[in-house]
Amino acid sequence: MRRLILLGALAAATAFALPAYAGLYVYIHGTRDMLTWHSPDGRALDLTSPDGKGIRVARIEPADRDGMKPGDVIAAVDGQPVAHVVDLMTYANAHPQAACKLSVRRGQDGLQLALPAGELAALVHPQP
Repeated sequence: MRRLILLGALAAATAFALPAYAGLYVYIHGTRDMLTWHSPDGRALDLTSPDGKGIRVARIEPADRDGMKPGDVIAAVDGQPVAHVVDLMTYANAHPQAACKLSVRRGQDGLQLALPAGELAALVHPQP
């Protein structure tokens, strides 16, 4: 009987708490060669690295976030080559509060994009 009362109280507490968190959910899916996330407030990111020759930005919202655009290919972070999405995530995990420079290919051009402290970690690990 005690278990039923406890279970009922837990279910009621959960039901009341859900509306408070309804807008704070970020959907994230990732593998070695893919990272996809989107949030209810319109932020989104899709990265792929199917051929192991860099990380392609398939989608980024808001547009031009951190200077990146769809079609860009991230080739290196702070001079370290990144061939797969997992390489970028590993670097972000190792340097969560660091500023960094991304070497990006946009068409035939090469760019250096400077990200402020913590921005790479926020990009690959979004918070609601």
